[in-house]
Amino acid sequence: MITGVSRGLGAALFDEFAGAGDRVLALGRRFTGVQRAAARAEPDRIRLRETDLADPAALPDAAALAAFVEGGGPAPVVLVHNAAVFEPFAPIGALEPAQLATAVAVNLTAPMLLTNALFAAGAVPPDGTLGRAVTVLFISSAAAHRVSGGRSVYSSTKRAAETFFESLRDERAADPQVRVLIVDPGIMDTDMQTVVRRHARDDAYFPGRERFIERYERGELPAPVDVARTIMLAHLS
Repeated sequence: MITGVSRGLGAALFDEFAGAGDRVLALGRRFTGVQRAAARAEPDRIRLRETDLADPAALPDAAALAAFVEGGGPAPVVLVHNAAVFEPFAPIGALEPAQLATAVAVNLTAPMLLTNALFAAGAVPPDGTLGRAVTVLFISSAAAHRVSGGRSVYSSTKRAAETFFESLRDERAADPQVRVLIVDPGIMDTDMQTVVRRHARDDAYFPGRERFIERYERGELPAPVDVARTIMLAHLS
């Protein structure tokens, strides 16, 4: 199960999972033509659920996740929280309220609700009777631990989400079936970085702008596919 697969790291992770023969449940507002074709060709293995992650009511509940998990038998379950939004970018006091609410919903509320639904679905009961391994992987950011003007919403939602997953890790510390991973993939060449560079070039208020522009101009940003493969090898093999 993975959120935000239409582009960037999410699209690359989708390709890696699907290419490995895994069953995939992708959640998000948009999907690529290739992803839709894959779902049409193998509807039992590749499922695309159009979901506005900013709307808690639109998220799959415990029953829906249980149905997907049970369809895979005792196979390990992986839930990847990849979807995130960067904006609003502005000083506190100038944040656009609707954008702020959306960012909190996508970056923080949705991962919390989906994770809660997965465990409520009985994927990993406390007594371990199902014998099914579960990995929850949260894609975080260095911004979660670096205070910088303008990025208060993105940074604070990432930091809060890390605290939630650290709590889950603590709760399940004695359960060998459960792994909780918090991964900072680093800066890569994605649409989010395009948005960041636009702000860095256009906004008068952007501390540390040079770092984002210069790394791109020097060609130092890795491709999402390379980052996805690194994550798979390091954490999901």
